[in-house]
Amino acid sequence: MRLREHIASDRVGPQAGRPSRITVLAEEPPAASNPGPNHDVARGAARGVERGALLAVCGLCGGAGTSTLAYLVALAAARSHPGSVLVADTGGPTGGLSCYAGVETPRSLAELSEDALARPSTGLVIATGRDRVLVLATGPRFTRACACAREGIELLLDQARERYTLTVIDCGTLSRDADQIALASASHVAWVLPATLSAMRRAHRVLAAATPQFFDQEVLVARHDGPTRRAPLKDLRRIANDRGATLVLLPTVPDLATGDVAAALETAQVSLQAIQGALAR
Repeated sequence: MRLREHIASDRVGPQAGRPSRITVLAEEPPAASNPGPNHDVARGAARGVERGALLAVCGLCGGAGTSTLAYLVALAAARSHPGSVLVADTGGPTGGLSCYAGVETPRSLAELSEDALARPSTGLVIATGRDRVLVLATGPRFTRACACAREGIELLLDQARERYTLTVIDCGTLSRDADQIALASASHVAWVLPATLSAMRRAHRVLAAATPQFFDQEVLVARHDGPTRRAPLKDLRRIANDRGATLVLLPTVPDLATGDVAAALETAQVSLQAIQGALAR
């Protein structure tokens, strides 16, 4: 693997002018011709490489807070394993993850997938944020729908699991093909919803349509949403039990866009520890 770094001060988020370290990770081109995606995905296991966990953070309704949770989980893990935790999204118009991280990359996971199979030596460009958490996320993009290659995303995520202790993917509300591909590639999933009656009813419908492929490796994260009428705890427990999921209650955390990340981590500490415990299973 080739590694090179450079400082890029023009690829920062809300804290303008703060330089971010952009790292290019590139696989050496294989000696033989490309054997196909199935070979690539299986190659880590064949070499006996220990693979890290891949957590897909998925919102069960709009405004669930997937970017917030994905970034907090990655930050908490990076404090124990600096430089070995990657948090990413698949691109899109919101740019929420890059806003919270304060750094952004020139290309998204979905955009990189287009070249991953055709050019195996293409660099995986990441940025280093707080606590040395590695970030793969662009700013807001209003572009044509990305014709992301399923095999390309699967290959990039497989490589990430070989390199990093933990990879966290912000999958939004799974409205884009790339998000659904990332979910299918995950080892664990965190379903996120506001702890309200309305959100709970919508979440029940979504989960009923979702394949229970992560039984005992799922977390249902119910986020406190201010004074809005809360969903009964017993009903949230029932939804979690139906999925074989761990129920985690997340308190209201400070807005990460304001930069009060330390307070957010402290407020969510117990919830984040519960999620880390589920990832260790």
